[in-house]
Amino acid sequence: MSDSENQNGKEASTFHPIWARDQEAWFPGDEAASFLIAGQHTWEDIERLLALRGQNKDEYDRKLLLKYVVIELRSLIQIMDALHAKVMSADVYETGQTPLYRGISSEERSTARSLWTEYSKAKKAVEDDLITMRNKIGAHRDVSDWQLVMSLWDKLDVALISNLLKSIPPTFNYAKELNIYEWSRSFDSGVIEILGGPVGPWIFEEDVS
Repeated sequence: MSDSENQNGKEASTFHPIWARDQEAWFPGDEAASFLIAGQHTWEDIERLLALRGQNKDEYDRKLLLKYVVIELRSLIQIMDALHAKVMSADVYETGQTPLYRGISSEERSTARSLWTEYSKAKKAVEDDLITMRNKIGAHRDVSDWQLVMSLWDKLDVALISNLLKSIPPTFNYAKELNIYEWSRSFDSGVIEILGGPVGPWIFEEDVS
């Protein structure tokens, strides 16, 4: 039986707060796995919002849907930064040496650092705008400065976030394959299963705009 199969030999799912809550789903077993799966769920929401936006021709609807993309993207940045900390603080062994029970090779760490550097550049270019949009016209509404409100709505455009959206998938898709995660599930029989390393066939698509 493979690691990703359940007791009946079927492909097991990874926990999802809406679609996969059953006991055969793999639940995050440590903080790193929780950040990983939260990132996956958030990206799925961003993909869905952008797909709905692409199907809609009404300019106000498109602008409104993009606003909610920004809200989700701000949350994803925080998750990605937390995942980054977990990756870069993982135990490291020299490439070519015996792998650790949980850890990454020196080569994997170098690759991860390069990917996160590119992501960080794209993030820093827009993070202040995303925070302001979230706080002033997104999750909250500002009524103290209408000039600012108008300027934020004018700035709300897919071009603002396109570089960041492109930088996230390669970084996440690499990180999710590293051996730093714990997963677990329990059954009515009293059996508890623990799995380490990557779980799930999911992947961040690299073209979502």
